[in-house]
Formats: sequence, C-alpha cells, structure tokens
Amino acid sequence: MNDNEQQQQREAVANFMGALAHLLTGRPGRHAEFIEKVELVLSGAEPHALQLMQFTSRVRATRRPVIWVHYAPDVPNVPQIGLVAPDGKKVHIIENCMLWMSDRGSRAQLVPDGFNLGCFRFDDRLRLRRLEEAPAPDFQSAQDDMVRAYNRLNEIGAEQRRRGETFKLPSLAKAA
Repeated sequence: MNDNEQQQQREAVANFMGALAHLLTGRPGRHAEFIEKVELVLSGAEPHALQLMQFTSRVRATRRPVIWVHYAPDVPNVPQIGLVAPDGKKVHIIENCMLWMSDRGSRAQLVPDGFNLGCFRFDDRLRLRRLEEAPAPDFQSAQDDMVRAYNRLNEIGAEQRRRGETFKLPSLAKAA
C-alpha cells in the first residue's frame, strides 16, 4: 500500500470513528470530546485474550470504556463491535454488541448480543451507563431498531463525506 492509499485509509477510519461518535452521542460535533472519554480501537480482527486483558486493565485504571470495531469476512459491510465497560467495581467484557436505535431516538445504544446484560448508553456528559434491561427481549424483536441504527451510521458517514468533514485519528487507533 502506498502513502496515498495509507492516508486515505487513515481518513476513512477517522471518519468512521466520527460517525460512530455522532451515533452514540446523538449529535454531531462531539467527536473530540468523545475520543477523550472513550478509547476507540479499529482493528482488522477480533481481539485475542491478551488484548482483552490489556483493555480490561486500561478500563480499571482509567475508568474509560474501550469500544473496538472490526469487520468479519462473512459480513464485511457490518461493523462488529465489542465493549469493555466499567460498571461500579466490575468491568464487563462484551465481545459482540449490536447497535440499537428507536424510531424516536437520536442516539444509539450498545446491546450485548445475548440480550441478558441490559444495554449500554452514553448520557449527555458522555458517561457510559449500563441499563439493566435491554431495549428488546431478543434479536427478532430488536431487528428493525438494529437495522435503523446501522443505516443511520451509514447515513451519518455519507453526510460527513458530502460536507467534507474530517476527523483526527486517535493515536491508539493508529497503532491498532
């Protein structure tokens, strides 16, 4: 990959992070603030056990959640999202979360795929909060709202590209 292709790839990664920050915070313009409060990691593959342990150590030390995103070969157009989240004295490691967004909502929630750990949502001060109940009891019930969230993520990315917005890539993402 030449320098120009690498730069284009870095810009695409940064802009994806900007779109995800917009979707999870519910409004544009909070990317830098979001990056200060959340470690976002984009990777070519799902993290292995040692990386998960490192993420857990960082979350315990900083109280900042880690969200990682990768793309699986069998579904290359759907980002696979994982979360390491502080919750009081506990740290949750959730290897597969789905985006969920109600038809009246402006921000998405992260829902663990088993629907048995509740869900995670950023409040207005960008603190990640765990809600005891998932917004739907199962995948079938959540499907329309999940499709809405992923479609909205794509729409936000397209809107950003049309406006020519660019985002700074966090140093952690460069290394991942």
